[in-house]
Amino acid sequence: MKIQEPKFNPKRLREARLIRGFTISELSEKIGVSKQAISQFELGEHTPKPETMMSIINTLKFPKNFFYREFKEQYVGNTFFRANATASKKSKEIQFNKTLLAGYIYEYLSDYIEFPELNLPNTTDFDSEWDNESIEQLATKVREHWGIGDKPIANIVHLLEKNGIMVFSVDTDSEKVDAFCQHRKGRPFIFLGNDKQSAFRRQFDGGHELGHILMHKDIDNQDVLNKEEFKKMENQAHRFASALLLPADAFTKTVTSTSLLHFIELKKYWNVSIAAMIYRCLDLKLIDEGKYTSLQKQMSMKKMRMKEPLDDVFPLQEPVVLRKSILMLLDNNIKNELQVIQEMAVPQEYIEMLCNLEKGTLNFKESEPTIRLVKK
Repeated sequence: MKIQEPKFNPKRLREARLIRGFTISELSEKIGVSKQAISQFELGEHTPKPETMMSIINTLKFPKNFFYREFKEQYVGNTFFRANATASKKSKEIQFNKTLLAGYIYEYLSDYIEFPELNLPNTTDFDSEWDNESIEQLATKVREHWGIGDKPIANIVHLLEKNGIMVFSVDTDSEKVDAFCQHRKGRPFIFLGNDKQSAFRRQFDGGHELGHILMHKDIDNQDVLNKEEFKKMENQAHRFASALLLPADAFTKTVTSTSLLHFIELKKYWNVSIAAMIYRCLDLKLIDEGKYTSLQKQMSMKKMRMKEPLDDVFPLQEPVVLRKSILMLLDNNIKNELQVIQEMAVPQEYIEMLCNLEKGTLNFKESEPTIRLVKK
């Protein structure tokens, strides 16, 4: 019986090229073929010759089987990028294609791992025209649904994972792209940037992305929004994050002073940045515009706008579900490192990055020979 050779998949070439940030011209120059040839490969009009395929693999540094794999088709809804107005199309394109790798990893692990069930509150009772009052109500509903009450959220990343949202780590390599999220079939994905290592920034990022997931699932493509519409949507997600992390009544009771020293103490309790707490005070009318401006000036004078007190003290909240999943396969000898990489058909560096594994975790380790003492 003749074994059928796998066919070259043109989609995979385009994905790998975009993830590496190459234009068609740049890739053609690196591998020594014409731009027309690359276009034809990506359109499926021609198949690369073996020597050309080897150059593609060596240049893009993707496993050979990636280019011959027919992965399950992924339903990907809108991807909510922060700083959408200033992020370049290329930056967003690179990050979007990284999310496809995340989908391949998730699908592979789903065959072996039972992930936490998705547990989001029903939002059908809310009007899609979100105002401040309804956003506050939604945040309260989330806290009630998840049984948090009015307590501080110590680790929003673990809270998201516990309730079935897949959280990935990602190197965005861009000042313009921070955390982002996607609506997907089954469960949403959140991607947290590794570039800004601040526990307090990550708390707010997690709340912000959850806001998009709950409030903006009907937006099919945010690129069609004008600047005002995009700003309104971002402000809604900001308001939700503030309301979730700093519940109005409980937070108000703890604000017994508006000195910066007091906000530093509150930061230890609420796990939220001083800047976010001061803005929350303005939202809740605990301070007026004049006091808000005064506090902003004080923060600037003390050089607290870029780096606040305690920023380098609290450890970063890291996703654990995907990391534990892969380590479980390895520790229980269900798969070895080489099998994980080959069967996922995703570059080792991206598996380790997206799953928050230490670099080198998937380096293949041959088992050492076993020896025993012989009694005489």
